[in-house]
Formats: sequence, C-alpha cells, structure tokens
Amino acid sequence: MKSTGMPSARLAKSLLWLIAVPHLCLAQQALVRSYADPALSIGQAYLTHYGELCVALLPTHVATEAGTPAFLLEGNALLGESDAVSDLGDDVSVAVVSGSASEDCGYSMSTISRAVNSLIRDQGLATLRSVNGDGSLARMAVAIIDDDGHTYLRVRPTSDRIQIRKGHSGSLLMIRDQPVGMLLSVNARHGVGKILRFDALLSRAEAHLAGAARPAAGVQPVTTSAAARGDLAASANGGKVTGWNTLPVDADHRAANLLGGAAAPYWRSRVETWPVEVEVDLAGEKVVINRIELDGNGVPDPGELPKRVEIFVNVSSEGKKWRSLLSREAQYDANGVAVFTLAPTWARQVKIAIGNSRSGGTTTSLRRVRISGP
Repeated sequence: MKSTGMPSARLAKSLLWLIAVPHLCLAQQALVRSYADPALSIGQAYLTHYGELCVALLPTHVATEAGTPAFLLEGNALLGESDAVSDLGDDVSVAVVSGSASEDCGYSMSTISRAVNSLIRDQGLATLRSVNGDGSLARMAVAIIDDDGHTYLRVRPTSDRIQIRKGHSGSLLMIRDQPVGMLLSVNARHGVGKILRFDALLSRAEAHLAGAARPAAGVQPVTTSAAARGDLAASANGGKVTGWNTLPVDADHRAANLLGGAAAPYWRSRVETWPVEVEVDLAGEKVVINRIELDGNGVPDPGELPKRVEIFVNVSSEGKKWRSLLSREAQYDANGVAVFTLAPTWARQVKIAIGNSRSGGTTTSLRRVRISGP
C-alpha cells in the first residue's frame, strides 16, 4: 500500500503553522452577569488558561458592577463565577473562574498569538465579537479609526444604524478570526469605542499572574485517609462545588454554600428548566461513599426543598462518566434532613440532579450537602 504520510519536514512546518495561525477557538468568551439581576448583560469577558487556573480577562468596571461576576460561556452555555478578582489598572482586571465554565476555558495564555501589529496595520475593518444572553455569538462590523501603536485603538461601527453599547464592554476586537483587542468603554456622545490591544492585555495579565501568589481557588487537597474521617464534601476538608446549571437568586445564596460551614447562608436558585444539577468534587483522590445527606434545616420555605432527586457518581480521572446510583423522592425528617444510603461505591465526583421542588414551584433551596463513607 502506498503511504500517504506527510514528509517529516512538511509535517513539522504544518504543525508550526497550526500553532502560529490564530483560530476562532482562541476567542473563548463569556457573558458577564450579576446574580442581583441575571437578566442584565453587564459586559463580556475573555477566558483562558494560566497554568492550572482558568482566568477571565475583563474590564474592571464590568467586574465591579457584577459584584460576584457570573459567567455564561459562549456556545455551550456553561456557567461559572469568580470570587477572586484582581485590578490590573487602567480598567482591566483578571478573575479566577470556578464552576462548569472552567472546564472549557480555551487555550493556554502562553500559546495565544500576540502578533497583532501587521493585522492592525493592514486592515482598517474589524469585528466586535460578543456573547448573547442565550450563549450565541454576536458580531458588529467596526472601522479602526485610531491606533497609538502600542496600547490603545479606537473603533466606530461601520453603520450609523448600529451603536456600541455599554453592555458590549469586554467584547473582543477580531481581525481574520484573531483577537487583536478588548473593548474597554464607549464614548456615548460620539459612539467611539476604546480598545486595549490584545498584546498589551495579555502582557499585563501575565505579569500579574507570574508575580502574584497563586490565587486561592479552593482549599488545598487533603489525603484520602484524612478526608475519610469526616464529610467528604465539606469545603473545610477539600470538597468543592465545581458545576451548576442554574443561577442563584443572588450572590449570597450560591451553590458553593452547600459545602460551607455553619455560618454560610443556604443555597437558593431560580429554575428555568428542571432538573437542577449540582456537581461536587470530593476530598481525596478517590474515595468510598455510602451516605448522602440533603440538609434543609433553616430554609425559610420548606416547599422549596428538593423533592425528586437522582444521584450520580463519577470514578474516572479522564473526563466525567456519570453513573446513576438512585432516583427517588427525598424524605425529610423533623430536622429537615433527607438521607440517602447507598451500597459502598467509589467516587471522585457526585452529581445531584433535582427534578422538582416539594411545592412544585420554580425555586429550589437547600442548606447543606454532606457526603460520607463507611
């Protein structure tokens, strides 16, 4: 059989080309919302990896207005949030992202091309790329009207019928599918957008991340033997809420509270589509579990407690391969605690899927989740 393989020199050249030539997938964006008003599009963010961290680059005023920035990832509508936001100056911030969005965080910051000079020099037209409220993409044709050569650009829509709005802050300026800048602000009187060049943005973010101590994205992992002595889900032991598919009613009632200490508020979430899902990383590399408690003690409206519940586990260390363990209605005792007992089973992650609430309404609440082993 005749070989169709590519000569090694040609293959190497092609691989270098693939690395060097920018692709649309490098433009991983998210809509930024506030838990206080989820329907409001506050701005945009660009997601990328820095080491093991998933980080979002966004204008500081967008992060400030959001309070606790909530992220809706482009395309697949994965959700995320950030408690750790650092102001880099000149209306630029970097935020450490947690939640499902961090599982699809684009490319490593070190691999993203900074070669924007030639594109900007050769092209007077570009596109502002942003994420809509449903996760779909929007594009606006703009003309580059000013370039200081190192830090800032200014752009204006090519059509007088289109305006750059405040909610577009954080949008990416794209030329030939490559990000060349981020929109920081718009002059309301003249409709001109101020763009921070992408090379300057990435350099500033890298300098901060390289010089700062690693942001606290969670409690340091503990050993399996140490974790097995208590609640394997508790954040104090190293458990983490890593995914959720519905927004909380506000920033004080987030899914992370489910694993918090006694002082943490309860979790309360608006529900657009059932089931509501919460994913939990357990403390330890791989552990045996046989008991899950849903604690609704102190939730103001017991009718909001989960009713039909399905429990899944994942054992794989290479992607999530969920296996359903049980599906039944939660039975709460006098203290508002529902207990699910299982045959001892290995798990790395647990997913709790809530099919409805006890009252049949569109809000669900729970104070704590506790997971333990034999």
